[in-house]
Amino acid sequence: MGYFFTLLGMLSFGALGLLSKLAESRKASPIAATFALFCSAVGVLGIYLVTFSPSRSFATTGPVIGIAIVFGVVAMMASWVFLYGLRFGKITTSWVLINLSAAVPTIASTWIYGEHLTLRKGSLLVLTVAAIVLLWKDKEQEARTLMLANR
Repeated sequence: MGYFFTLLGMLSFGALGLLSKLAESRKASPIAATFALFCSAVGVLGIYLVTFSPSRSFATTGPVIGIAIVFGVVAMMASWVFLYGLRFGKITTSWVLINLSAAVPTIASTWIYGEHLTLRKGSLLVLTVAAIVLLWKDKEQEARTLMLANR
């Protein structure tokens, strides 16, 4: 079942990219596209809860609602910044950065929850940092090339 959700997540991010390009081609506002995305997500999750949840209820505790609101706002800001940033950069760079952002919870969970850093996790973190550095170097070289071409 875990592989199903992994595949579904990958397809969902791919669909987000396609919808982002569609919205951009139709001159839609990134904030409006993000708002529509999150409203539809609330609808789908609501249908899921009512249909498949054992309690068939939206009931939860106050702290959970507070955490959900804070992180929902952060997620919306991340999506909006990503969509808005597409106007100024290349889509490949934006997607690489959004995928590399997975390193943040990995590092945070290691630090906050005291998870043990295995050789595999450590290697992946090193490769992530290397990818970010290589991406930065590539952008730096591209900027120099553009500057020389404009002279």
